[in-house]
Amino acid sequence: MTRPQTTLLVTGTVAVLVLAIVAAVTIGRDDEEAGTDAHVHIEPISTADEVAVAAMAGIHTWTPATQQSPWDALHAISDRLTGKLAEAASSRPESYPTPRQWQSWARAGDRVIGAAELSSEQEPVTQDAATAQRSVQVRQRVLHADGATTPLEPITIAVELERVGQDWKAANYRYTSIGSAR
Repeated sequence: MTRPQTTLLVTGTVAVLVLAIVAAVTIGRDDEEAGTDAHVHIEPISTADEVAVAAMAGIHTWTPATQQSPWDALHAISDRLTGKLAEAASSRPESYPTPRQWQSWARAGDRVIGAAELSSEQEPVTQDAATAQRSVQVRQRVLHADGATTPLEPITIAVELERVGQDWKAANYRYTSIGSAR
């Protein structure tokens, strides 16, 4: 064998061995789902507090480039709603108010993310309660396409909840304050 032939044979053998090892490792990992969080146990949202926070975060998270108005966000979480909110989410209204920046956010490809948390110092909801009212603070941030962020005014919201079967659902809400005064 000539020297170039030997080099080619060794290189080919090494490549085949590397591919065999990669294949063996990949095939040996059948119990794991690559690229997912299927191995993580996520507790369902079940308490009145959790539902109030999740519903307000969902209602206040928008993608103006693909949504016509904030109604789309309300509609997207309709499985967590009942009463007046479920009615409002069930069919698109002829007109729905949008923030004045909506069109510029849409053109720029910006997203508005609503982060919510339960306001402090609230009485706990009793286990046998059929209704509850929770105060939730929402902080929205505009995520710009270039990576910058802009905070919007903080909002405090009174959320009315009803137990439907074993599940809590948001029935209505109203803004109690907008801006830094809480």
